[in-house]
Amino acid sequence: MDPAAVWRDRLHRWRIEAYRAPDLRFAVFATNGPTESAPVWLFGMSALARWLMTHAIELDDLVPD
Repeated sequence: MDPAAVWRDRLHRWRIEAYRAPDLRFAVFATNGPTESAPVWLFGMSALARWLMTHAIELDDLVPD
């Protein structure tokens, strides 16, 4: 399953992939150079919004990857 969209934060610590299958899901990866973590799966926009708020990431901090 290929992501519909991919974003990174400006510091390249996080990568967020959006999937539409059958609902909207987001996979969040912690990145550190060439390595990355297993994904944290978030279901829905409200879950993504809460995750962004808890990590102090604003929408303006996300850039397309």
